[in-house]
Amino acid sequence: MISRKIITTINSKTIYNTFNKSLSYCTVNNNNTKNTTTTTTNINNNEKPKIKTGILMLNLGGPSKLDEVEPFLTRLFTDKEIFKLPFQKYTGTLIAKRRSNAVMKLYEAIGGGSPIRKWTEKQGELLSSMMDKISPETAPHKHYIGFRYSDPLIADTLDQMDNDNVERVVAFSQYPQYSCTTTGSSLNNLWKTLEEKQMQSKFKWSVIDRWQDHKGFIDATIHKINKAYDQFNTKLNELNIDANNTDTSSSSSGGGGGGGGGGDKPVLVFSAHSLPMSTVEKGDPYPQEVAETVCRVMDNLKIRDTTGKPLEYILAWQSKVGPLPWLSPKTSFVIEQLAKKGRNAIVIPIAFTSDHIETLSEIDIELQHLAKKSGMKLLVRSESLNDDPLIISAMADLVNTHLKSNKTIHSDQYHLKCPGCKDDSTFCRTILNPIQSQI
Repeated sequence: MISRKIITTINSKTIYNTFNKSLSYCTVNNNNTKNTTTTTTNINNNEKPKIKTGILMLNLGGPSKLDEVEPFLTRLFTDKEIFKLPFQKYTGTLIAKRRSNAVMKLYEAIGGGSPIRKWTEKQGELLSSMMDKISPETAPHKHYIGFRYSDPLIADTLDQMDNDNVERVVAFSQYPQYSCTTTGSSLNNLWKTLEEKQMQSKFKWSVIDRWQDHKGFIDATIHKINKAYDQFNTKLNELNIDANNTDTSSSSSGGGGGGGGGGDKPVLVFSAHSLPMSTVEKGDPYPQEVAETVCRVMDNLKIRDTTGKPLEYILAWQSKVGPLPWLSPKTSFVIEQLAKKGRNAIVIPIAFTSDHIETLSEIDIELQHLAKKSGMKLLVRSESLNDDPLIISAMADLVNTHLKSNKTIHSDQYHLKCPGCKDDSTFCRTILNPIQSQI
């Protein structure tokens, strides 16, 4: 059934088009001018204020409403950049249909949909506003969202940018660490869609493809860890847990983050979305870039325990799908083992810039339940970056530095293809209609 809103939109468009046709007819009859409709349209387009710099924020996306879950899963499971399935168009669609009811329940538990669009909109608005202030020579700036598997999709966003008369666009990956399955897939889809819509030369392009070691990103992450550590200690005092309250007999054998006892000393568990080992073995740079982010954070984190030593930490991987091998250790496995050793944990989402199902459901609900079931006294999650002023400043610094450099690609690694890729996309590691570099 068509909603009232859609009917209203259709009627408004019909009225607008009818009015334009009538106006064109009157103009032709009064002035005896040919092609007045085309001329009027061109005048209107020329009168529109141009957006000098568009910032296209690329991300995976997520269903904002429950009825968007199945289309979201269908796009995901039919994407050959992530899953390689026989007769993928049909098998991927079938898998999505079978999984949709279970996934809907997960989204119901976090409020009926993913908040990733809401957070990306907020980040984009704040970013554009800050860019107008610090870089007036490239203003006005306007953010656009290009999700891979949910609305707003790239094709629709390109039409919006065309309608806004955008001059040049920065394709800004919202994945800090590069993977062929995330940033790579989004960019390949962008270039492919531009070609399909015959918009290859419509905009001038440059790309921020990764930013795993950016100081602002590292500082924003550390800020959230410091808050989580304070929260951990507050809850620790409420629970009256101390080092003497741990199972030292089971922890004396080591493991579980590197030592025995220490219930008042949390292990920092950095958790990132996992990847199939088949992708990793091709040479995908994601695991080492995530590890680089973790190392940068730990090098700059000032938290020390009562003996003056830095906190122990481990990198783990979440969100595995299917029976095939993926990156390990799994975040859930790490939590189980830490619980057996009498340890507590702070879980840090290290590859996400905002809240979505992986943080709100997988960590906050499923992992918390597993921790309690396994006997862990206290598990705290470090907040996602969302619209924290530090991450907005970091994004603005990234975009501003990129624009001033006049580089086509932010990273020198972008054009290096994975050595094990045999069936690369035509658009893999390319860029259409790039800006002219002056370097």
